[in-house]
Amino acid sequence: MTLSNHSHIRVQQRAVSVDAIEIARQHGRRIHTGGAVFCFLGRRDIPDYLPAAQRERLEGLTLVLSPDDETVITAYRNRRALKDIRRKKKYNRQAARYSGNHPIHHRLLVE
Repeated sequence: MTLSNHSHIRVQQRAVSVDAIEIARQHGRRIHTGGAVFCFLGRRDIPDYLPAAQRERLEGLTLVLSPDDETVITAYRNRRALKDIRRKKKYNRQAARYSGNHPIHHRLLVE
C-alpha cells in the first residue's frame, strides 16, 4: 500500500493513523465507482476486538483508492458517506476514450 502526496497530507490533517487505514482496507466495504475504489468502514464492519473508543473513531472512515487498489488517494471521515458513494456516477471508460474532446479522436476528425 502506498499513499499519494495528497493522501499523506490529508491523513495528517485529519489525524488518521496508518493502523486505521489498514483496518479500513481489510474490513471496509468496497464500492467500485467513479473510476476509483471506495473503502467505507461502517459500524458493523469494525472488528469487535478493538476498544470502544477506537471503534467510535473508526466509524465512517472512508478511503479512496486507485483502481488497482494499491494507492490511497485520500481519506476522510463521514458516517453517511456510503449513501453519497452509491449515488456517484459510474465512470465509463469507452465514453471517455471516444468523446469529442479526446486528442486522438480530434486528430481523426481533423485529418
